Amino acid sequence: MRISLVLSLLVLSSCYSPKTDVEEDKYPEIPEFPHFSDKTVVLEKVMELPLSQKDNCNYLVKDNYLLVYNFPVMDSYQNSTNMIFIMSEGKLTVSEHWKNSPSINNLAFIDETGNLYANNRKYLAPDFRYKKFLPFYDLNDIKKKYEHLFHTGEPEKDSALFKKIDEEQAVLQKNVLAKGDQILMVVDAVNDEIPDHAIYGGNYLFNPGQKNAYFVSYNLLQELKTTDSTAEKDPLYTQLRPKIKLSPNENSFSPEIRKEYRDTVSFKVKDKIVSGNQWFSTGNHFVASFGYHPVYMYYYDIKLGNKTVSTKEDHTKIIASDPIRTKTGKYFLVSNVREGKFQIYYLKN
Repeated sequence: MRISLVLSLLVLSSCYSPKTDVEEDKYPEIPEFPHFSDKTVVLEKVMELPLSQKDNCNYLVKDNYLLVYNFPVMDSYQNSTNMIFIMSEGKLTVSEHWKNSPSINNLAFIDETGNLYANNRKYLAPDFRYKKFLPFYDLNDIKKKYEHLFHTGEPEKDSALFKKIDEEQAVLQKNVLAKGDQILMVVDAVNDEIPDHAIYGGNYLFNPGQKNAYFVSYNLLQELKTTDSTAEKDPLYTQLRPKIKLSPNENSFSPEIRKEYRDTVSFKVKDKIVSGNQWFSTGNHFVASFGYHPVYMYYYDIKLGNKTVSTKEDHTKIIASDPIRTKTGKYFLVSNVREGKFQIYYLKN
C-alpha cells in the first residue's frame, strides 16, 4: 500500500510543472505597447469591447476598411446582441447593435457590388453609412401565426386549419420565388459548395446587389410536402439550382484575419524574458498534466518606413496581434488582460 502511494506521488510529481522564476526587465527604458520608443509614433484606440467578446468577432478587410461583426456564440443564452463596427482611416464610421434575428444569425458578407450585409441589414456602398432592412421569408412563420388556434391533443379538429396553412404557404412560396432571378448562397466554413438539396441553416439571398434583395429560408426552395431536409432530387430545388451562385469566400467575414492582410515581418522579436506564470491543467484519463507555464515579455524592433522603433509586450498584461494592413494604415487587435478589454488600435502609414 505504502509503495503504491509513493509510486502515485512520483507519477503525479512528474506531471506537475512548477513556476518558472520571473526575470527582471532587461530594457526598462523601452516603453510598453501601445507606446513606442519614438514618441512621434502614436497608436490611436479606435474601439473597445469587454474581453469576453473577442471570440465572438469576425473580420473583413476591404481596401481602407476594417469591418468587425460581433455576434453571440458560446454565450448566446446570455447575450443575444449583434454588433457591427466599420473603421476607415482609424475612425469608427459605423457602430450599431441590435437584437439578433435567429433565422439568419451569424451572417455577414459583402456582395459583388460592394454592399455589406450583416444579419437582416444591408449597408450601402461605398461608405456603408446608409442601410436598408431586408425581409426574410420562412414558411414556418405562417404556421406560427395560427399556433394559438390549434386544439392540443385533438388534431382531428384542426384539418381545416392545416388546409388554410398549406394554402397560404403555397401562395407565399409562389410569390417569393417569382420575384427572384438570382440566388446567392452565402458560404461558411462548413458549406463551401452548392449542395444537391436545400440545406437547413443555409443562407439564401435573392437578387443580390439589387434594390429588391431579400433572404429566403431553405424550406421555400423545397416542394411543400418534402419533410426530409436531406432529400435528394427534390424537383423544385433541381429547377432552382442553376440560379444559385456561391458568394466569393474572400467577401465573407472570418474569425481569423486572412494571411494576405497580416503583416508578420515588420514586428521583429529581439529578446524576451519570463514576466509571470499561468496555471494550466491538461491531459486525459490516463496521462494528466498540470501546473504552471511561463508567460513572457517580448521586446520588438519595428520597421516603420526608414526608421526602426522599439516597444515591448508583457503578456501578463497585454497581447497584440500582428499588424493588419489596409490601404491607409495598420490595425492591431489587442487583448488588454489588465483592463479586461478587447481593443483595436490604428497606426497611420
